[in-house]
Amino acid sequence: LMFVICDGMIVGSGNDRPTPRIVLDILGSDPDIEPEPLSFLSLGEGTKQHNMGKVYSGLFEAAGHVVPYVVVVKCGTPRERTRQGNRGKRDSQIILMRFFNKVHFNLPMSPLELEIYHQIKNVIGVNPAFYEFIMMVDADTYVFPDSLNRMVSCMLHDSKLMGICGETQLANEKDTWITMIQVYEYYISHHLSKAFESLFGSVTCLPGCFCMYRIRAPESNYPLLASNGIVKEYSENNVDTLHKKNLLHLGEDRYLTTLMLKHHPYYKMKFTSDAQCKTNAPDTWQVLLSQRRRWINSTVHNLLELVFLPRLCGFCCFSMRFIVFIDLVSTIVMPATVVYLGYLIYQLAVSTSDTPLVSVYLLAAVYGLQALLFVFKRQWQHIGWMIVYLLALPVFSFFIPIYAFWHFDDFSWGNTRMVVGDGKKAKYVAEVEEFDPTTIPLRKWNEYEQEIMHGGPEKAAMDDLRSEMSSRASMYFGPPRPGSAAGSVAGSVYGAGNYGYHQGAVANMHIAAPHQHVNIPMSMAGGDIQCDASVAGMSLANNHCYNMPGVPMAPMQNYAMQGPGIGHSAAAENGQLVHYPSGMPNEVLMQSVRRILSTADLMLVTKKQVRQQVALDCNMDQEELSARKSFINLCIDEVLSERL
Repeated sequence: LMFVICDGMIVGSGNDRPTPRIVLDILGSDPDIEPEPLSFLSLGEGTKQHNMGKVYSGLFEAAGHVVPYVVVVKCGTPRERTRQGNRGKRDSQIILMRFFNKVHFNLPMSPLELEIYHQIKNVIGVNPAFYEFIMMVDADTYVFPDSLNRMVSCMLHDSKLMGICGETQLANEKDTWITMIQVYEYYISHHLSKAFESLFGSVTCLPGCFCMYRIRAPESNYPLLASNGIVKEYSENNVDTLHKKNLLHLGEDRYLTTLMLKHHPYYKMKFTSDAQCKTNAPDTWQVLLSQRRRWINSTVHNLLELVFLPRLCGFCCFSMRFIVFIDLVSTIVMPATVVYLGYLIYQLAVSTSDTPLVSVYLLAAVYGLQALLFVFKRQWQHIGWMIVYLLALPVFSFFIPIYAFWHFDDFSWGNTRMVVGDGKKAKYVAEVEEFDPTTIPLRKWNEYEQEIMHGGPEKAAMDDLRSEMSSRASMYFGPPRPGSAAGSVAGSVYGAGNYGYHQGAVANMHIAAPHQHVNIPMSMAGGDIQCDASVAGMSLANNHCYNMPGVPMAPMQNYAMQGPGIGHSAAAENGQLVHYPSGMPNEVLMQSVRRILSTADLMLVTKKQVRQQVALDCNMDQEELSARKSFINLCIDEVLSERL
């Protein structure tokens, strides 16, 4: 499942459309489909906690492959005028983490979360509780074709692995001198630092642009990423200290890794060099300075958190805690290291007797051993990149750290509001309106599903929205099977119920084709209906139908072949004979279905269109068509299965 979260209705630099519209156009979504916004609890102060989002779903087709997708667009409340819905990356991660947490523990969900549940379970046809891994990728990251398989393979080979990352390479390494000085650092931070931490099973930072987490343990079903402790701490909204601000506003990716190590000490984090991706590094000085300021400050505060964790791997000086402590100290003293390196160079240039040769030999050994890494991996080009990096060492190890330490209270990344007491001269803060989270209605999925399936007025209204999946979905996924998407709820689960902030939303499933858009609404059955009676043989009097466990079964009308003494249009319904005004027997309906499907374009036609054509052929009125609808659907499924 491809799950895309668009953080607000933002128009990027150089774009003529909002980012969500660009994403939906790439996926082939019908521009005429516009779901209603649904409420959910977001990260923010005051009324910013109330956010709204739209949910789109469908099938993305590329090079003969079809992948289901769900797109969540954070569009904000009607009161928002600028940056509508934008709450930052951590809020986007929380949407999915909180959703899987509520799925795992069967907790009450917000309207947006229930709509996501509906789209995944009833439209796409997979129970959300079945998902085990989640791969996080940024929008500007290009993932190599085999990287996903590499990561999943590592997860399957080690059930104690709860997180993994691969190598991130630069896609714009030769664009400017700013990108050139970063190439060696990216390579060595993965193949040396993360590879060493991986030996202890405690990689301290899984990059948010390219990593994979395990949602739950495979054997025990124990929640990992979806655990209560991680979701609660990662969704902390009361950020009132300098330490919390550096953790949550600057280094959310590293902090999520820290929380995983904190709450699940008996599971492992790993780095694999087999999985690779490319991303765009900062190519201007201002962007690089801002990025490294965030990275250094968040690193210091996250390492402070890790130092006090008692159950990291190892013991004494051979423990991960000791490595973290050394890493923390080295980060803080980086500027002093550059000063000492300058002193060594000066001594070598002007003096021959008082030069501390031991320090020179150690430095030569450190960088010489790093060069061996290039030799073993046959990455000869990185020898040249190492020379470029060494020339830029004063920038990375002196100027940028000094700048970062001086701006410990700068939270311009992820927190665009003015904060009182952050050391800034300006103290202008708008009065924050209070918001009561209980105003967002919450409902358990199983309760609401039961209400939709068996409710009185709700079910009657939903019956008007019923439609069936087009034949094209059957061509992709084969004949109907119990519990698949071919019998799912039409549109939004809020389409008929008084739940949430908007009613009447009908979000149709959409399958993208290269040069056409096809709307594919879904039926209300709650799962494909499979019967032990043969449609071809017209023996449907005593069929036994079943569907997916846990999903209420839609009522089925039983039809019987006409027998001796029974009129042409008689059928058995609830044990009694029913005569239809058209006088058409079941065999004629079956023949009409065969004739229509033999000439129809299965890529476009829907069951509803077939039923309407059958009604015209057989002179059936609307009441009779509604009564014989289930039988006609079974005839359609039988003919399609024969053709497949």
